[in-house]
Amino acid sequence: MRFEEKLIQLRKANALTQEQLAEKLNVSRQAVSRWESGDSAPDMYNLSAICRCFGVSSDYLINDDFTSDEDTPIAQKKNDEISSVKEKRRKLHLVSGICFVIAWMCAVYGIVNAEIGVQLWLSAITCMLTAISAIFQFVCFFRK
Repeated sequence: MRFEEKLIQLRKANALTQEQLAEKLNVSRQAVSRWESGDSAPDMYNLSAICRCFGVSSDYLINDDFTSDEDTPIAQKKNDEISSVKEKRRKLHLVSGICFVIAWMCAVYGIVNAEIGVQLWLSAITCMLTAISAIFQFVCFFRK
């Protein structure tokens, strides 16, 4: 999509007339009309103002290959980083959940083989806490 098509689309999506956009950018309506028709292009100052007005990057506006602001290299890199962090968190939750299940099993074993007294109560409390933690870890892992 070309710059002028993107400008028209952004202006209409924000329910602005050429006159209203011109007022926001402190330019004439004719300047906006020329930009939208492709007869001229905004200078760097006005391009920056357009980006701020619509909340888009200059990469998106200038590059004809980008169909959305998410197509820009910076946005793609951020999306890749976010996906990587989410995947690492999922793995951490899974490993943590497995560790808690093992701890819970050890606590149950301690309850079964303990004599009445402090050791039994400590094992019971450990068992309850690790079971709650394991449930939390697995819920976090399987939640999307």
